[in-house]
Amino acid sequence: MSETAVLEIVELADGEVVLRSAEGEGEPLVSIRFSAEAADLLRRARFEVAQEMIDHALSRSHLVEGDEEEAQADPATLH
Repeated sequence: MSETAVLEIVELADGEVVLRSAEGEGEPLVSIRFSAEAADLLRRARFEVAQEMIDHALSRSHLVEGDEEEAQADPATLH
């Protein structure tokens, strides 16, 4: 049986969005901080945008089980 990490995405009081252990211990695994201009443009959608960014990164890195076939079929595109 494998160990499973329980992670959470939260927005901190300063507006930074982090991926961290659900226990809240240690440094965040990922942090996203939007510039003042981007935060103003996104307003309340800021958390949802950060959440999608983290979700995409996790699925592309094969950390989420079951996404291997989908990730191989969809090559990365940089613009």
